[in-house]
Amino acid sequence: MGTMEIKQTTIDGERLYRMLRSAFASLSYNETYLNDINAFPVSDKDTGTNMKRTFRKGLLAIEENKTAGETISSFATHMSMESRGNSGFILSQFFLGLKDCLKDKDLITLEDFMKALVHAYQVAYAAVINPMEGTMLTVMREGTRLAIEKFSALENGGIGDFLSLLSENVFLSVLETHSQMKLLEANNVVDSGALGFYLVVDGMKKSYEGNSLYFDCRESGLLPRRMADVDNPLTFFRYCTEFTIRLKERKGKKYYSDILSKHGDSVVVAINGDFLKVHVHTNGPQDVIKEFSKYGETVLTKVEDLFETPEFARLKNRKHLDYAVVAFTYGAGTAAILEQLGADAAFPIPEGHVPTEAELKNLLGPYLEGNLVVYSADRKIEDILKSLRWWGHYDNLLVVECRGLTNAFFKLASSMFDCSFKDFDKQLDVLRRIKTVEFAFDGQDGLVEKLRRSLSPERLKGFATMVVFGGRAIKQKTIDEISFFFAERDDVEFSYFAGLQEHPLLLIGAM
Repeated sequence: MGTMEIKQTTIDGERLYRMLRSAFASLSYNETYLNDINAFPVSDKDTGTNMKRTFRKGLLAIEENKTAGETISSFATHMSMESRGNSGFILSQFFLGLKDCLKDKDLITLEDFMKALVHAYQVAYAAVINPMEGTMLTVMREGTRLAIEKFSALENGGIGDFLSLLSENVFLSVLETHSQMKLLEANNVVDSGALGFYLVVDGMKKSYEGNSLYFDCRESGLLPRRMADVDNPLTFFRYCTEFTIRLKERKGKKYYSDILSKHGDSVVVAINGDFLKVHVHTNGPQDVIKEFSKYGETVLTKVEDLFETPEFARLKNRKHLDYAVVAFTYGAGTAAILEQLGADAAFPIPEGHVPTEAELKNLLGPYLEGNLVVYSADRKIEDILKSLRWWGHYDNLLVVECRGLTNAFFKLASSMFDCSFKDFDKQLDVLRRIKTVEFAFDGQDGLVEKLRRSLSPERLKGFATMVVFGGRAIKQKTIDEISFFFAERDDVEFSYFAGLQEHPLLLIGAM
């Protein structure tokens, strides 16, 4: 007669420590691969390194012979204080969420663990100001939700069974990130941070099972292989900035995040006791750190110049004889198009952001040392650059007068770049005479009727070329309707581009 398997019902401090060590080893084993596929929010090739170093700081804080609650508390607290990069920051927030629920537990039960996982991804979400789907956050949520849902259908399942389901469903969620974000799809990768989170979960599961083999990303036949020749959109914000402040007076996360959102993007804010931890991409890191110094003592700062990363090496190249061409536009799709038309760099302007002169000088620093021609779809940026040329005596800066995205598009497409900077100055009068018209559509319902009213033959008389830039939220049905509409017009040449701008949904221009 065989013996009945006894399912483990709790996790003690020693076992939890072994599980965390296994998760760290899993991350370390795949560090280079995670760096190689890193594409979001910028491809700075450090996601694996940041997650590994963040995890290591937590492990070093764990003492022997502690309860499960004491173990997770020490780990999460030190991990948060020493977190690195966007991915490390979010991962540390997840473990802080686990700590919230488990810190008083001598032993962790399966019920404790499942409840803590739900709270953990909610804490991670709350720390990110503008969470994107198709990232580590999505995988934390969906992997947990599906694992709990499927586990509830089992009879007499134990912790090992749940960890297997969690690992399996986190991995499936990781694979789905490939199609959830156009940037990932264009690079043919999954989200690097999401895959790193899977490696943590899978490492913990394997330790629980007594399995010493780690998941090998490079050998996996399920993970896509990154495209090697993709130039990803430049970031409008040049510096990845992190700092920690010991607060004199504690305020809510929203208070701090509202201030940070005026300075940049990729904002993550966490408050742990008396400490405020901040991650932001900005063009004025020292200004941000100085502004926040009034809230307490700055105990840690880290500033990385994203333009010095391998992904943005093309910023140092020049396509033209003795000058560079830079464009400011809306949407990552239009930025790629303008670079194809001849711009050395095209910066997508974040929605709602109003840059300052100092910020633009910082952003254009690599170019202002030489001759520079700028096209801007944003009138405010154009005015700032004109003022900079005049009052700053930047004779090496030429600003092409544009009136919106389509005007900038047609003027860039019409420019002749086979001349010197001095000769290019003569083209400005010709470019000024280019006339364009622009129409914006925010809604998709009744689109054909709106197009007929706005784009009648009488209104477009004299215009021979039309371009349409589709926003991020556009549906394929809408694209098809636009194509059919213009197919009936044999008097204009029509092109559709995935502009990926936030608003409006559609931008139509004619020349």
